[in-house]
Amino acid sequence: MNNTPNQEKFKILMVDDEENILSSLKRLFFEEDYEVLTATSGREGLDILEKNDIAVVISDQKMPEMSGTEFLAKAWKISPDSARIILTDYADARVAIEAINRGKACAFITKPWDDNEVILTVKNAVERYGLVRENTHLTGLTQKQNQELKKWNEKLESCVLQQTIDLKKQNEELKGLNQELAKNLKDSVTAFSNLIELRDKTVGSHSTNVAAVSAEMAKRIGLGASEIETIAIAAQLHDIGKMGIPDIALSKDFEELTREEMEEFQKHPVRGQAAIDFIEPLRTAGVLIRHHHEWYDGSGFPDGLKGDKIPIGSRIIAMADQFDRAVSKTPGPRAIEKAFDKVRASLGRQFDPSLYKVFREVQKERIAQATPANGTLEVELSLMNLKPGMIISREVKSKTGLLLFSKGAVLDDGNINALMRRVRIDPLKTAVRVWMEEIQGTV
Repeated sequence: MNNTPNQEKFKILMVDDEENILSSLKRLFFEEDYEVLTATSGREGLDILEKNDIAVVISDQKMPEMSGTEFLAKAWKISPDSARIILTDYADARVAIEAINRGKACAFITKPWDDNEVILTVKNAVERYGLVRENTHLTGLTQKQNQELKKWNEKLESCVLQQTIDLKKQNEELKGLNQELAKNLKDSVTAFSNLIELRDKTVGSHSTNVAAVSAEMAKRIGLGASEIETIAIAAQLHDIGKMGIPDIALSKDFEELTREEMEEFQKHPVRGQAAIDFIEPLRTAGVLIRHHHEWYDGSGFPDGLKGDKIPIGSRIIAMADQFDRAVSKTPGPRAIEKAFDKVRASLGRQFDPSLYKVFREVQKERIAQATPANGTLEVELSLMNLKPGMIISREVKSKTGLLLFSKGAVLDDGNINALMRRVRIDPLKTAVRVWMEEIQGTV
């Protein structure tokens, strides 16, 4: 292995107590690119070895004070990577073996030596030393790089952990914002619904009832959560377009309208869609509002859609809308039965027959829930004593005449909180009366 221009020369240490032997050995390497150091004793050789980076150590075996084997053994402890060669008599094989075992010698040269053999042996030893040193360097470099890589990995893990924490925090913030947006949208829908009730005091809890029935029907026929929510919003706002209809027309039944009033009335689904179209999250609900007066046989308005061409949400809302209005406008104890008869008579013409079964199930359950069971009493409660699940036993109106709850409405946290806010602006005209279970003759 030759030295490169940027490398120091490999050093060879020759140890022999005879100067002429050292001179003869040194002459062999005049033309070689090595730096040759000499010592006339083992002690001197060890001192040189302490101060220099020696590639190859050549030692004579027979020296005073310290034999070559002893010297090489000590040299190995000082510089274990150095190649060690013992110089001994031809017949003394035992010495060579001992030098290999104790002094960790890699080769031996016998006297008298062959010059070419000595040069070749030293070159091989230098080559071996170079490989060992390169391996040591690479091993150290690898260890250093591994340590750096470990630090980078730890730093990367720390960065990833921090990014994960930051991302989780951002997701939580985004989740909070989405929840706030959803709440704001829901509050906006409630506000719009309140405007409808202010415009037409006859509707009362109609929009809320239609929304509850429509959402439950959508759920039972297997629609997704997003579609159910859209149908509930559309049902809550399905009459918003009526705000542009004259008071006289609003006070009449559909069959009593004049031709001009009918033309005006038939515009309200389109007006309803237009009213909320600028609010992007409500646009899909606006489509359902537009088509909630389409008839299954194609004779409805505004677009004359037929059958499955009518959005499923619009078909659901149409049935719930018709039933709730029929119940509210039919006097007597048979109002519910007559409302069912009216819907059933219009199946296949006005309504989708495939929806009637689930519609009837939902309505029956709501009616049963709103009907007082045996052992219940009608009681008047303060607002602070209202609880979710209670059933309103009589209409609740504000002082301005706004119908806040219709008979049979089921209280929940949402409508109780809405009532609390509303009465601070427009106090109650009528008391809140609910059905409550009788316990041991008291309420």
